[in-house]
Amino acid sequence: MKKIGCFIATGFNMLTLARLSAAVDLANSIYPKNKAYRLILLSSEGGEIYSACKLPVNSLKAIQPTLQSLNSLFIMENNQTLFKQEGNKSAPDASLSEGHKVTFIGKQTTTLSDLLSVTDPNNALPKSDADFQLTTFMRALPKVDFNKESALILNKQVWTANGVWAGIDLTLTLIEEELGAAAAMQLIASIESLFNKYENNSQLAVLQNFSRHGNSDRIITSLRFIRENLRNKVTITHLAELTNLSPRQFSRLFKEETGTSPAKAVAQIRAEVARHHVVQNRLSIDKIASFCGFSGPKSMRRAFLKFYGASPCYFRQK
Repeated sequence: MKKIGCFIATGFNMLTLARLSAAVDLANSIYPKNKAYRLILLSSEGGEIYSACKLPVNSLKAIQPTLQSLNSLFIMENNQTLFKQEGNKSAPDASLSEGHKVTFIGKQTTTLSDLLSVTDPNNALPKSDADFQLTTFMRALPKVDFNKESALILNKQVWTANGVWAGIDLTLTLIEEELGAAAAMQLIASIESLFNKYENNSQLAVLQNFSRHGNSDRIITSLRFIRENLRNKVTITHLAELTNLSPRQFSRLFKEETGTSPAKAVAQIRAEVARHHVVQNRLSIDKIASFCGFSGPKSMRRAFLKFYGASPCYFRQK
């Protein structure tokens, strides 16, 4: 079992932690037991740590032996500016936005164990029972603004994300790095089944565009199959067989219940799922095209121009 550490400090965002925990739980329910993850909460002093909403959680003391036993480490942002006064009604900080963006900071010159040994400006190695403070990680990772960003350290690489979705975004990054992009996309599908909203819930919303009250089980089954098999070629013949109808019967029923043809629905769902991943900026354009069932980036670009009037690059740069 792989150990994932999560370092928190007083005033952490409980929603970020809850979503991180949910993502790890979902990953463990999907992947084989020999690839399971264990989430370990850590803090500078150990014991109860209070969130921004004054809810306590138990944590282990972050000392060197514990940190060195981890496979990866999350360091949660600690934005205190919103909580200095009770009932602060000022505009929320950008770090609490609903956007999703993971930034690759770069490779470090040291391993996770060595990186975590930085406890003072002189980089002196700490004693095994030395306390690790949030300032320890601030010095070790000067490119990360922990007032606004959470960070993931895996092997010699560091990523950051902000907002209450940071825990999920960084978990998806971890899964992609360790198990591959296909596994990360499988986890995204499970997350969307759990949460009603993830990146405007684009994959679910596009299905709702085709859904009308009272859809038959056959059409619901076919829509679900389309969404779960975008990487493969989805044909009317296959969908008809799935619903025990002839291709003509299926096409007629599908259009009656959704207002469009099966072929157009497949194309639109494929384009919308691809747009979702382009906006996420986690996978390359080539990978997105492959995993969404396009013949290549040019084919995906034509679909974007058809449905959105703009290229994938436009959405990535937004």
